[in-house]
Amino acid sequence: MSDDVTWQCLISEPESSIRLPVGEGVEFGEWARQAARQHLGADAPRSEIRDLAAVLARVAATADLGDPTFAYAYVIDAAKALTAVYEVHDYDGDGYRSTDRLPDLLQAVLPTSPERRGVTEVNLPAGPGVRVQELLSVETGSVFKKKTMMETATYAVIPPQVDNILVLRMSWTNLVFSEALLELAQTLAESLELTEIKEG
Repeated sequence: MSDDVTWQCLISEPESSIRLPVGEGVEFGEWARQAARQHLGADAPRSEIRDLAAVLARVAATADLGDPTFAYAYVIDAAKALTAVYEVHDYDGDGYRSTDRLPDLLQAVLPTSPERRGVTEVNLPAGPGVRVQELLSVETGSVFKKKTMMETATYAVIPPQVDNILVLRMSWTNLVFSEALLELAQTLAESLELTEIKEG
């Protein structure tokens, strides 16, 4: 980003969002138990806390591997431990600072082999960009591998203040919630902003 000014990326945090401790070097299991207890409340059934904690630990570990600037779990249904994940990345924009090049950047940094893919240009408050919606077949489970469908909505944005590209990706496997989550992804993309950090 710019040398003479320090910028901070911000995004709205809906009520059901839990910020994941990516890049913080914490033990995800213990963090997830505390986060689930805090989200559900101390009076929640122990089984619900356990199930949500297991999901939070898994998505935190997965997000951490992707090295985002920050990431969140969005709890769709706490009682059933259903979540979506959204994360923001900050990529070097060299050679990609035009909307027609953004799909190439996404394929380079977040490669996928989708069953279905749609690309549309968007104009967000943070800058011009593209929205890529994909339907993917992914493996789930650590022991018994099975395929499930995942949907993603990815926004790559060219902010005028910096040379980098901001990327917001939201993903989920509970496709019955797709319409609502696509709307939420759009709302989150519209909330992306860069603010100057004042010294002192």
